[in-house]
Amino acid sequence: MKYVFVEEKKHNKQEHREKAVLDTSALLIDNAIEYLQRYHCYTISEVIDEVRTIRHKACVEALLDLKILEVMEPSEEYVKTVLKIAKATGDVAALSKTDIKILALALQLKDQNANPMLLTDDYTVQNLASHFKIAYQSLKTRSIKKRIKWRYRCIACNNVYDEHLEECPVCGHKLKREVARYEDL
Repeated sequence: MKYVFVEEKKHNKQEHREKAVLDTSALLIDNAIEYLQRYHCYTISEVIDEVRTIRHKACVEALLDLKILEVMEPSEEYVKTVLKIAKATGDVAALSKTDIKILALALQLKDQNANPMLLTDDYTVQNLASHFKIAYQSLKTRSIKKRIKWRYRCIACNNVYDEHLEECPVCGHKLKREVARYEDL
C-alpha cells in the first residue's frame, strides 16, 4: 500500500509543475537538466533535431527518460494562426519553420489552459509571443522590453509596406525590414 501512495504522490508532483515550451536555446544551457526539472517541458521534433553535440543530445535523452520533456506537434490550425499574425506584425521574414511551430505549440497549450512559459533567447519569437500574450523568458540574454511592429521599405523606390512581401510590387526590388513602432508590453 505504501508503494502505491509513493507513486501517486510522484504523479501528482509532475502534474503541478509549471509548463514550459522549449526552443533549442533552452536545451543548450549549462545544467539544463537541473534547471528544467522544475517544469513539465514540451518541444517539437525539429528542436530535438537542432541539438547536435553529444553532450547536449545526452541531456535531451535524460530529460526524455525522466519524463521532464515531452515532444509534441502543434495542430496545423495553430501553425496557420501564428503565420497569419507573424505576417501582420512583420515578424514572418525573421522566423524559421521551427520558430513558427514552437510558437504554435505554446499557443495551443495556452488555449488548452496549460499556461506555458516559452523558454527562448530568440527576440523575434519573444516579440511574437507577446502578441499572443504567451509568457516568455530568456535564458542567456535579456528578454525584450518592448514589442516591435515591423514594416518593409523598398531599397529602390522607397515605398513602404506593413506586411512582408518578397519584392516591391511597384518596382520589383528587394524590401528591407525596419521598425514601424515600439509598443509597451
